[in-house]
Amino acid sequence: MPYFELKKGEPGFPPAHFADLDGLLAVGGDMTVSQLVRGYESGVFYWHHPMKHVKWWSPDPRLVLETGSFQAPDLQSEPAFTTSVNMRFEELLRLCQSLYNNKEAMGPAWLSERMFRIFMELFERGRVHAQEVVHKGNLVGGFFGVCVGHLCFGEYSAETIPGAAGFAITRAVEALRERGIEWIDMQKETARADTLEYQEISRLSFVDYCRRAGEGDKKISYTSTL
Repeated sequence: MPYFELKKGEPGFPPAHFADLDGLLAVGGDMTVSQLVRGYESGVFYWHHPMKHVKWWSPDPRLVLETGSFQAPDLQSEPAFTTSVNMRFEELLRLCQSLYNNKEAMGPAWLSERMFRIFMELFERGRVHAQEVVHKGNLVGGFFGVCVGHLCFGEYSAETIPGAAGFAITRAVEALRERGIEWIDMQKETARADTLEYQEISRLSFVDYCRRAGEGDKKISYTSTL
């Protein structure tokens, strides 16, 4: 099935069910904070190689974590990690760049400076949940996603000590549950940790939930975390 080509300045997305068998829905358009949030509300996420057109995806099924039913793994064997929320986000972004920006491969995991700026703007608007993991005073991992209504869309996890990413996601689930977040989208490989299990839901169910989350999002007042 062919994908759609979005023009510059064209807001919004075609219906997610038009995505091809790999989940590719559209290519091109603008990469802005507002377009990214519209994508989340439509059940669509970006995933593309650097220096190429933006690609927008909506696979079927979708990988998620349901915060209400999440079973936390045994963390007693982990090092003496401590965790914080939204205290060292810029440092976490730079850590992700150091781990994912492979100049030889330059694959879709690349965290570009454009996305760095977009995530920082979302952070300043109070939409980012960043769970940072510290060991002996040093940032050794973390997880972050963008919140829309009662959904959080996972973007990146990172670790320089084994177990830090899983620890970050586990603590993020607990913190997001307290905020009223019901689902965490974990479709991106960069957001996941191998030590955790994820659920699958149909694209139809996920997109419907995104639509309702977007409607609820209009009622939420996001304020700066800085």
